[in-house]
Amino acid sequence: MMEKMKTLKVIKNAYRETRRPLWRAVYKVGEKNGSKHVVNISKLNRLVPENAYVIVLGRVLGGGSLTKKIHVGAFSYSKAGKEKINKAGGEALLIDQFVEKYKDQGGIIIVK
Repeated sequence: MMEKMKTLKVIKNAYRETRRPLWRAVYKVGEKNGSKHVVNISKLNRLVPENAYVIVLGRVLGGGSLTKKIHVGAFSYSKAGKEKINKAGGEALLIDQFVEKYKDQGGIIIVK
């Protein structure tokens, strides 16, 4: 529960600092327990371009393969999901880490 509160605080602060509607939308999903959604690696591979910045509103699972370097922020990861993102040269961050690092990044794609 404390982890969720910390994550929501980071997202809320990013919205206050940047006034980007993206962070407000992510905050609302996080409030309603965003980890209910699951997204397989194959879906990310299909939907997002090389070097994309992606927020997954849920949990990333390891189903399928990833052939692109992408930067992902998610509420949680399976071990295989995180490994496949890292193996493809990308980075798999928890949502609060992603927000802190990329709050000013343009072109962030939301996947759910």
